[in-house]
Amino acid sequence: MAKREQFFYFRKLLPYLVASTFLMSAGIVFGLLSAVHAPGIATQVLGPIAKFAKTLVGLPKLYLALAIFFNNVLKTLLMIVLGTLWGLLPVFFLLLNGYAIGVVLYSLIESKGMLAFLLAIVPHGMFELPAVLLGTSIGLMLGVHAMKRLFGTLETTITGELRRALRFFSLVIIPLLLLAAFIEAFITSAGVSR
Repeated sequence: MAKREQFFYFRKLLPYLVASTFLMSAGIVFGLLSAVHAPGIATQVLGPIAKFAKTLVGLPKLYLALAIFFNNVLKTLLMIVLGTLWGLLPVFFLLLNGYAIGVVLYSLIESKGMLAFLLAIVPHGMFELPAVLLGTSIGLMLGVHAMKRLFGTLETTITGELRRALRFFSLVIIPLLLLAAFIEAFITSAGVSR
């Protein structure tokens, strides 16, 4: 996939990127509201996140970066491939992850302040978040294509669309996730642990 082809593919993704951003934002708002008005639920959400984070504590930074990278690649790839099931999984993923971000946002701001939250999220988030949103956008687009194909209004095959999606994933999304993982392991983790 040449740069020009990547650009046209990205333009094709734009409406789905807007939808992905909206869904994640809605999840974040719901997470914030839940943390404020139903702290018991928010605590239940933080439990599994904290448990997963504990499995990564103490890993050498290189292994931490690789663990984060492979976790994010696997989840993003699943959003793309399983998006062919009418885009349902990416919608659920966006709302749930947005909700978790909202709960963590509230928790970090309450305990350590806004600066701590920004230090914990921004350095790696400016690469990871676009990568994840691009992946879920592809999943949503493939879901729409699957519905159109089902009703006979799509000329191309889902296999062809999936092939293009996986090329974009390999050339654009994976490098973003790799960069984000190394920033999170080597820079963000050092700032948060202070």
